[in-house]
Amino acid sequence: MNVTVDKPSKVWTEEELQALLEDSYIHEVVQGELVMSPKNNLEHGEICVRLLTALRQFAEARRLGVVLDSTTGFWMVNRNCRAPDISFVSKDRLRGLRRPPKTFFQGAPDLAVEILAPSSTPKDITERLRDFFDSGTRLAWVIHPDREFVEICHSLTDRKILGSGGQLDGLTVLPGFQYAIADLFKEWDWD
Repeated sequence: MNVTVDKPSKVWTEEELQALLEDSYIHEVVQGELVMSPKNNLEHGEICVRLLTALRQFAEARRLGVVLDSTTGFWMVNRNCRAPDISFVSKDRLRGLRRPPKTFFQGAPDLAVEILAPSSTPKDITERLRDFFDSGTRLAWVIHPDREFVEICHSLTDRKILGSGGQLDGLTVLPGFQYAIADLFKEWDWD
């Protein structure tokens, strides 16, 4: 009788992840495996910076919490380490901290934003959203650059699509925040 024993997944420590050399990849841990994604294209970067800037200015002016970029790691409840393209963590979840800790955040951000790359699959996005919502995310925006729309996600199953005529709304996560979806995809105006 042959018995197959599954090799246990590696349990990555924060120290091991932080010690990885900068190699032009975004590093995450998914089910014990180190997942490396290449850096993104110019369109992805432009959309990210536009929205990150608007979110950061809004959150700082109202002292609501912090807006972070894709270099920030978040430990999910299942020990996956995720790094959304943009994230927001409310000040209520950061109480008692006077400065950012030198560790990854325990739990998911209140708002997680993912900007799809050409290599993104529906399965990948579903797994990311599952991790986020299981770990405390209250709102997620999945931006689809190729088709110029955004999925507004309140849970893994409560999702709706807004086209370029719609507005991103911070709802109870970032009360009062509004951003025109068309502005995510607008052309540069050099004149």
